[in-house]
Amino acid sequence: MNLQLELKMQIEELQRSNRELEAARSKYALLYDSAPVGYFTFDRGGVVRSVNLTGATLLGCDRTSLTDLHFENFVAIEDRFMFVDFLRMVFLGRDKMTCRVKLSLKDRPPLYVRIEAMAAGIGDECHAAMVDITERKQWEEYLRESEYNLSKAQSMSHVGSWRSDPVTGELRVSDELLRIMNITREEATSETLTDLIHPDDRDSVMARLQQGAAQGSSYEIEHRLLLKDGTSKWVYSIVEPSVNIARQVVKLYGTTQDITERKQSESRLRNKKNELQTIFDSVNDGVIVFDNNGSIQHLNHVCPEFFPSEILVGGSCRDVFHPDSPLAPLTCPVERALHGERVESSMVSVREGHTTRYIDVTANPIKDEFGEKTRALVFLRDMTLKRVHEMQLIQTEKMSSIGVLATGVAHEINNPLTSVAGYAEALLRRFRDEQSLASDSRLEVFPKYLEVIVREAHHCKGIISGLLNFGRKSDGLNYAVDINALLVEILELIKHQPNYEEMEIAVTLMENIPAILADPSALRQVFMNLLINACHAIKDGGSVDISTSYSGEDQAVSILVRDSGCGISPDVIDRIWDPFFTTKEVGKGVGLGLALSYNIVKRHGGEISVKSAVGGGSQFMVRLPVRGE
Repeated sequence: MNLQLELKMQIEELQRSNRELEAARSKYALLYDSAPVGYFTFDRGGVVRSVNLTGATLLGCDRTSLTDLHFENFVAIEDRFMFVDFLRMVFLGRDKMTCRVKLSLKDRPPLYVRIEAMAAGIGDECHAAMVDITERKQWEEYLRESEYNLSKAQSMSHVGSWRSDPVTGELRVSDELLRIMNITREEATSETLTDLIHPDDRDSVMARLQQGAAQGSSYEIEHRLLLKDGTSKWVYSIVEPSVNIARQVVKLYGTTQDITERKQSESRLRNKKNELQTIFDSVNDGVIVFDNNGSIQHLNHVCPEFFPSEILVGGSCRDVFHPDSPLAPLTCPVERALHGERVESSMVSVREGHTTRYIDVTANPIKDEFGEKTRALVFLRDMTLKRVHEMQLIQTEKMSSIGVLATGVAHEINNPLTSVAGYAEALLRRFRDEQSLASDSRLEVFPKYLEVIVREAHHCKGIISGLLNFGRKSDGLNYAVDINALLVEILELIKHQPNYEEMEIAVTLMENIPAILADPSALRQVFMNLLINACHAIKDGGSVDISTSYSGEDQAVSILVRDSGCGISPDVIDRIWDPFFTTKEVGKGVGLGLALSYNIVKRHGGEISVKSAVGGGSQFMVRLPVRGE
């Protein structure tokens, strides 16, 4: 009985164990099939002996159909040899081995898997776990491609990157940074990078680095490197700190760009700019560059002589050439040049308190590389002196014409005057010789009339002679000139002035003044100008005083011309010597008389000065050396 009971208990225990085992088998079979990893059993030939559901799903097949199939048929052709060799090594050893292969599945994208396998105890089978790493493989490819692109971008832009841990001192640098620094990866330490900073820049660079690390703030800096081969480079660095919640710097990220070529280009550009600016400023003409909008972009030092500074600073072509009109496309040289036309024109610069200037303007277009934003280069040449010379030439031609005309008039008038004077003198002789004529009461006034005729005839011949002398063309040579005689000639000629009879002319000429060596025609012009100006300054009567004197100490003759006319205002008295400046009414002068007189006196080594007061008349003093130049 006891034996049966014990046997029964053993049977029940065995049944319970079988039930538990079956439950465990079912449980582990479920875990085996639903595991996220594919499980395979391969024989030595790579034939699938068993596979879980996940593995079959990865291969896209039914689990039952995979049994007895060669797994290498699912492996891409390029990886089959590697898989076969991997399986061989698994059966040769007893350790777990790993490989990565590409699976080529029908009607499905390629699948990348990692296989870990180890031989079973009996040695005829191996167990393998297969994990889908396709997504990871793609990310690795993306990462490699990004790293490649980053490396290429850094190489093309000469920008290297680095990362530093202030606590551990760990430093990671890119290949481009190694190339910039000309060091190997083994040499890339914080100390090495610090030593490569140029000694003259090291203190400022390290101070900025420490400040950025302490404050957790980013910064940018340019500095030089002194490389091991003795060459130097310019670099531009940007440093960005990474801070934790406590605002403590945990990482430093930086980029360093090689800007040596840029610096060299900037240096060459500055040198070229300085060269062009020197050329720009050495030009004696005014030079202005206008941008494509007609605004002043550059100018040289001559331009302020022509225009006010408020026009030149931020001004435009309107301020310079047409202040009364916003646009002047037909007359503005700049606007025409901006449309591609070369322009030559002239203008007059009139500024209060400054000499009137006559300016020739040349405008040329400056086209950019694309022919779009055309600028204008304008040259301003001061032609005032040339105009004065032209006016002097015109005046000289006029005087020459007067001389020719006077010569012709003299030839035409002198003969009749000679006849008139001769016959009058003959009649006077008959009156003296024939007493019967003198005793005739009807003819008693005839001698007086004849004497007037003779006197006035000789007077006319004297005026013509003076006009001939004044209008005679100068030969440019100096002669001994009696200044008193020259003034008397001029006084004879100005008697035709309209208000001459209303004026009181006082002449005080020092006797025995030595002759001066001068051009008589030029001096006649000087004193003619002074005396005519004095006559024009007097209205409704007045006086003109002419006097000469000689200083033996200075060896100079002085000629004083003083009038009691309207005088000269103090604000214009310094401008009376300027060409074309005149206070006379239109038609009574062009403003050349005093300018020419000043030049003539200076050419003779003399001086001319003026004293005047409004309403108090004017006094001109001319001093000429006796010996001349």
